[in-house]
Amino acid sequence: MRQRLINKIEPQETLLKGARALASNTIVSDAISMQSLLTDSSISKADWTEGLKYHSKTLTNLLLNDQIEGFNHYLSTQFGSKISESESSKAKKRLSDVDYRPILQDLLQTAILIEHSTIPPYLTALYSIKDGTNASASQIIRSVVVEEMLHMIMVCNVMNAVSIQPSVNRPQNYPTYPMKLPLNVDFYVGLETFSTNSIATFIAIESPSSPLVKAPTSDHETVSTPLFTKSATAPENNLWTLENMKGFIMENVHTIGEYYDVLFFYIVVFQVIAYYTEHGTLPQNFEELNTGGIFTGDPAKQIRPEQYYGSGGKLHPVESLAGVIAVFQEIKGQGEGVDDSIFDVDPSQFEEGAELAHYFRFKEVFHEHYYLGGDYRPFTDENGMMPVTTPPVGKELPVDWSAAYPMKANPKLSDYTNNKELYAQGLEFNKTYRRLLDAIQSAVEGNQKELEKSIMYMYALKEQAVGLMNQPLNAQSNAGPTFEYTNL
Repeated sequence: MRQRLINKIEPQETLLKGARALASNTIVSDAISMQSLLTDSSISKADWTEGLKYHSKTLTNLLLNDQIEGFNHYLSTQFGSKISESESSKAKKRLSDVDYRPILQDLLQTAILIEHSTIPPYLTALYSIKDGTNASASQIIRSVVVEEMLHMIMVCNVMNAVSIQPSVNRPQNYPTYPMKLPLNVDFYVGLETFSTNSIATFIAIESPSSPLVKAPTSDHETVSTPLFTKSATAPENNLWTLENMKGFIMENVHTIGEYYDVLFFYIVVFQVIAYYTEHGTLPQNFEELNTGGIFTGDPAKQIRPEQYYGSGGKLHPVESLAGVIAVFQEIKGQGEGVDDSIFDVDPSQFEEGAELAHYFRFKEVFHEHYYLGGDYRPFTDENGMMPVTTPPVGKELPVDWSAAYPMKANPKLSDYTNNKELYAQGLEFNKTYRRLLDAIQSAVEGNQKELEKSIMYMYALKEQAVGLMNQPLNAQSNAGPTFEYTNL
């Protein structure tokens, strides 16, 4: 199965169509208040959905952009109405019945799956590049893979912070290719050789939530939006269920960045509920929300910067809401850029050697040009903003698309059953990958030293993958790694 629409001519225009949808639909003029969203059991599902669109966007824009003062004002505005004693008693009972653990377990485990799903495709494309060729493209892909591993580990830190055991090595948590990401997307992710097709898929995976970014030399100010309230009269219900929350994601979330926005909003909601059920009042500032509540995890299980051996990005431990903010800022910034920028750090503070976000790194490979040093004035509006679809027009980035092994797309071990030696090689590769995931799993369970083994397994994976890719499978294609679950 091949993803549609992938070709050499600006594939991201079509792929980003969905990314614009949530941004354009998020701010609605009649969104219910956050207090009603949480405590009013009579609101309709339609109003709940519209309120969730509005408040998830508003809240994440404030907290993930370090606007703590603005967030405090938002809380006081949203939670300023006094709840009557009788209504408070009913709301407290209803919200105390909400069990956040299975919901966050499902949603955070899905985040791990999303991160995990990108690693084998990126590694496959990287390993398929023949030695001595495409040095710049290889470096770009390698840097992204390292950061995706970092993202997966940091999501595990978030899970451990809320006392939920993460899983990276169980068979049900293995991606199966080709696959769609668990979002509202219309393309497939698979294991393919390095090509314009595979890089275009990677561009689609890393698509930014916003259709506009700053041109590399411009500035932009964040514009705040007004808050609105709406009354509702519907039968009493509880809409904070896993079914409804996942349903909202599948209908309204089109990019990984948007998934993290909504996931972050859900985490804050459960922290608000925990505060309310404990204190009987709604929180009025960030300080009241930052610690306690759902953050009951053992700090000894956190992977900390000194225990992580990757070279890309910064690892953040999580013991409070502030830690979740740091994790999600890192993941979103590396994937789609921060503060409407093409960079994965604040461009006003970046040091020499700062990298672009993943989306823009892959676009450099696809278009065979770098961003920096280019003239973007023809693409830039009066506010210094340019479409994310703008191609890089800086100095050339040489790419030899023919210097890659002609690997069969999405191979399976079953493809090798007629070749005993090839089957054994494919099986050994899968065992090595399983050992890599087992090392990560042991580390996130509290045995952090096990993470050291991951470096050894990564080197072994490349050697084994190249060994597979060197062998013809048929007249048209060679074998390749399958990344399937296997027992050791």
